[in-house]
Amino acid sequence: MQRAWLREFNALGLQLRPAAARLITDFLSVCEDPQQMAETLVEFTKNYLRSRQGAVDAFIDADTIKAVLECMNEASVEHGGAMNTQEAARQGIEALDLGDGVHIYDVTTEVTPFEYRTATKEWAPSLQPATILPGPDVKAKIYQDRYHLLLQRILLEHKFVMEEEAANGGLLPGQKVLTKVGSLQGNPGTKITFGLISRMQDSSARRWTIEDLHKVYPVELEVEASNHLLTDGSFVLAEGKLEGGSFRIQNLDVPAAVKRATTLQKDLLPRQVFGGTLTDEQLKVLEESEPSNPEGFYVVLCEVHLDSVRVLDKLSDLFQGYEQAGPPTGYVFMGSFCSSPFLPTAEGVRLYRDGFERLKFMMRNLANHIQNGTRFIFIPGPNDPGAPLLPKVSLPGYLTSDLAKDVANVVMATNPCRIRHFSREMVFFRHDVLRLLRRHEVVPLRERDGGAASAAHVRNEMVRFLLDQAHLVPLPLEQSNVLWAYDHTLRLYPLPHAVFIGGVSQGFDDVYEDCTFCSVSPFSREAEFYCYHPIKDLLEPCDVPDRAG
Repeated sequence: MQRAWLREFNALGLQLRPAAARLITDFLSVCEDPQQMAETLVEFTKNYLRSRQGAVDAFIDADTIKAVLECMNEASVEHGGAMNTQEAARQGIEALDLGDGVHIYDVTTEVTPFEYRTATKEWAPSLQPATILPGPDVKAKIYQDRYHLLLQRILLEHKFVMEEEAANGGLLPGQKVLTKVGSLQGNPGTKITFGLISRMQDSSARRWTIEDLHKVYPVELEVEASNHLLTDGSFVLAEGKLEGGSFRIQNLDVPAAVKRATTLQKDLLPRQVFGGTLTDEQLKVLEESEPSNPEGFYVVLCEVHLDSVRVLDKLSDLFQGYEQAGPPTGYVFMGSFCSSPFLPTAEGVRLYRDGFERLKFMMRNLANHIQNGTRFIFIPGPNDPGAPLLPKVSLPGYLTSDLAKDVANVVMATNPCRIRHFSREMVFFRHDVLRLLRRHEVVPLRERDGGAASAAHVRNEMVRFLLDQAHLVPLPLEQSNVLWAYDHTLRLYPLPHAVFIGGVSQGFDDVYEDCTFCSVSPFSREAEFYCYHPIKDLLEPCDVPDRAG
């Protein structure tokens, strides 16, 4: 019998350690159908390994077999039928190592770049791994990947049809024809095209070009203003005609974002695009667990200056308030963590570490937080140590007074940071991008009636623009300082459930295409912060009141 079931493992390239083989022999010797159970055991073992490390190890040890058998035994006790038992065991195995359902991703190592392959019409992991020092072709690939992503999204709802397809199959009512920039030449009449609009580098005047992967044309703008925000270095839908070698634009717009549910249903984008190696089965288990875990929430703060006595007092009040009322799932602290730029001198290092020492002293007394498993997540800001590049790496231990070693559940995260709460996806980003957008306008932003844009309209358009562009910093590369090979870490496709951007601007929140957007104002200014409940999709603006007396 042992040879028969051993072949089940060997056929898939799995080799059992002697202790693991003895465990399986003992288990199968009491089964009614050892051969059938051996096949089931092989499948469950593979699922277990994938759930723990994202891959199947060729050598199986006794600890692995023990864990699998425990799941199967628990399932057989709790469920009656064989199919129910196997399904319960599968779910138990998939749920292993999912912990409390919270996964925090380092975007530099745990977010895989995906690209759209037009030949097979599918999304697949990029063949080029991300590296700090890529070749010059990677710079062009940034815009190539963004172009394919947004073009695929434009065609997703069939409101636009490519010109070559319309010529062969005709149009449905309400559909519009989309002409590639490279196909404008020798194609008379008014056309709608899609491409990158950018300012001419060698021109002192405000002159623009539009381009796609194969052609670039200078632009003559007949549009004097727009009720939608449009910036240099963004992708646009332009309506006009080619005359004398220039494209005369009569109408200019941004390709609209698509709801997350529509993207997942129609574009078949892998859920692993967001980050991590969780399988679809594991993500399903997490999603099914949400109704029984509705109370988790996150406290989000920005500009937490640890060198300020007032800020530390407010933090102490905040901690004590949640210590008594009930700790959150996590705190997200976005920098900068010092009121002045970090200086790489002995004195600068001492001052920076002192702030984290004071914070460490406060956090050690939060017994309920520690018992609850509350995470303390730190995202570096512009004044914190590190090169001014995006993404920005996490703060090192020696500058944070080894806070992550001395206090449980402290996470030094990258900027941006991605967090998966069960199946809900959240993006946190510390950058003053909202303040920069209007500096790079192609045409002035106006209200629909042509009047000056109100503050509310400006905020709404900033939210819309970032999500429409599916990117956290849709600006020219010289303005965004993006590491070329890591541009994928700044993308917002499919739309996450929530996006938080910390900056020096006034805080506000909005909902666009079912995506919750929040601009988090400095905590150091008015002690304001946000409380977000991912499962309930509830966002609450909060503040820390002044102490009585």
